[in-house]
Amino acid sequence: MRKLGFYPKLAVSNLLPNRATYSPYLLACVVCVVTFYTMLSINNNAGVQMLRGGYIIAGYSAMGTVLLAIFCSILLFYTNSFLIKRRKKELGLYSILGMEKANIGIVMLFETAFMAMVSLLLGLVSGALLSRLLYIILQRLLKYPVLIDLPFSWSAMGISAVFFGAIFLLTLLSNLRQVHTVNPVELMAGAKQGEKEPRASWILTLIGLATLIAGYVMAIRVENPMDAVGIFLVAALLVIVGTFCLFTSGSVALLKALRHNKQYYYHPRRFISTSGMIYRMKQNAAGLSAICILSCMVLVTVSATVALYLGADEALERRFPRDFTMSLNDSTDAEQLMNGMAPLLAQNGMEITYLHDITYASYFTKRSGDAFSSTTDYGTGAEMASFQLIPLDVYNRAEQKNETLAPGEALLFCTGTVYEGDTLTLDGIPYRVRPLDTYYGTAYGDDGVGASYLLILPDIAAIEAAMAVRDPAVLEREVGKPPYKRQIDFDTTGSAEAKLAFSQDVTDYAGTISTSATFSFSCREDERDEWYATYGGILFLGIYFGILFLLATALIIYYKQISEGSDDAGRYEILQKVGMSGSEVKLSINSQILSVFFLPLGAALIHMLFAYNPINRAMMIFGIYSKHLLLLATLGTVIVYALIYALVYKGTARAYYNLVRMDA
Repeated sequence: MRKLGFYPKLAVSNLLPNRATYSPYLLACVVCVVTFYTMLSINNNAGVQMLRGGYIIAGYSAMGTVLLAIFCSILLFYTNSFLIKRRKKELGLYSILGMEKANIGIVMLFETAFMAMVSLLLGLVSGALLSRLLYIILQRLLKYPVLIDLPFSWSAMGISAVFFGAIFLLTLLSNLRQVHTVNPVELMAGAKQGEKEPRASWILTLIGLATLIAGYVMAIRVENPMDAVGIFLVAALLVIVGTFCLFTSGSVALLKALRHNKQYYYHPRRFISTSGMIYRMKQNAAGLSAICILSCMVLVTVSATVALYLGADEALERRFPRDFTMSLNDSTDAEQLMNGMAPLLAQNGMEITYLHDITYASYFTKRSGDAFSSTTDYGTGAEMASFQLIPLDVYNRAEQKNETLAPGEALLFCTGTVYEGDTLTLDGIPYRVRPLDTYYGTAYGDDGVGASYLLILPDIAAIEAAMAVRDPAVLEREVGKPPYKRQIDFDTTGSAEAKLAFSQDVTDYAGTISTSATFSFSCREDERDEWYATYGGILFLGIYFGILFLLATALIIYYKQISEGSDDAGRYEILQKVGMSGSEVKLSINSQILSVFFLPLGAALIHMLFAYNPINRAMMIFGIYSKHLLLLATLGTVIVYALIYALVYKGTARAYYNLVRMDA
């Protein structure tokens, strides 16, 4: 053992016969290196900044790199724990045969070094080749017409090598600690740990039920889109805790209840499968919970990001309903700008085809029943309501209507809510309200982020009277600010290029006007690239992490199967020796595997069902209000994932059967 060459040879001889165990781990390492390098190379690529909206993609890729680092670390440490458990008996045998722990440590060092070198070599080479393809896909998702090359990134390669080298080093130290802190007998029994029949903790079961139900209730009660993300995160945490508790103890309690049902339990196939599942539920709880949560993460991530991308056009049209939008505080400056735009339109060969010009006052209020009060603390959720006050003549001119108002009457339009009453009080002033069916092409009560009210009053004097009685703190805060805003939306003829050129001309012209007015000018075509950068980047990350979550799920399932197959081989051999036929044992095994394997998927689908409402509400923040888009994306994702999950089951079940090796 003094010859150094002995150790690498022994390490290779250990790795090659255990290909079935190490190949999935090697695949996980390679995929993690590929994805990490690709994300990092995109983040470090100067060409990304050349894309319109490139700063958005750079921000997404930076965030994705951090998330990938965390996820890859957890995944590789988790799969390594399966490997060391499978190796404990072998390492204990080495120790019994006379090999010192220091020598075992050297062998493990070479094994880890070989795995690290192969993983980094395959991962970085594959990453360098695959990153170009993924970068082209990313640019297509952004709908960017000109493809920019992605050069090889030496910095990304160096950072990836150092990062994963550190992970391999830490896993090696963790493995060495386990080997050096136990005696050979404990190592020999290491793979058999956790086999005592678990006890069902009713307290843990009740905690699991309580947290799961609480998470579900929070999810289905979400109404305000602004609250959806925060509530969803809290509900998800409760569901994760509930899932772990129920898989740990609730499943054992259920199986033991079935065991006490003599009519159900005393059947050859049910007897073996039920007792076997009770036997291993404790050691499987973490794995089954992880499979369930990861499956749910795949479904949520992919379905939400696909729906967002497919709804990008809808969101763009809702956010920018017209070709151009101009907002400012001073109406005199607006007239000067409108007059100055006439020659700019002619210069670019364009004409205005539609114009919507509104002057209004706006502020936030706090609702209590049918009373709304301006305040500096207007609350959140259902309490908060934004108001826009518009003179009747301005409304009639903009909407080409001929509405009239009786004394004390007002027209009311709202989005994000439906106002049921026929009277409304604003800062103590009562109004008889008459609802408008539509405004600016939008239906009354249409979905929106937060409650927004449009109150049309007889004239400017009525608006000034309403604003004068606002909360003194609000009046003090707005001293010196222009009381009214003006928004002009218009469509024009012309190509996308002409509209972009006109937008730049208007922006340059506005800069020549000496004014204190707050001015903003937006062009839908100008925003389109950044819009798709946002939604395309979200989809890219969603698919990226969806694949990683799926890989992690498949690995956990695989290692669970081979671990159980190795443990069960002796047990099923004994059952055949005491009289059970091979076909009966196979039926028992199939029943047990199917039950355990598809239990996490079933639980994930239930979680997804309750997660649908907060996800749908959160989509409104991004401008997606379609009732069916998320549903279709979710159904498609569930079908595809279930098919992939079934294929994983088929492949991993075969590995289990090969380990058990029953006689037919």
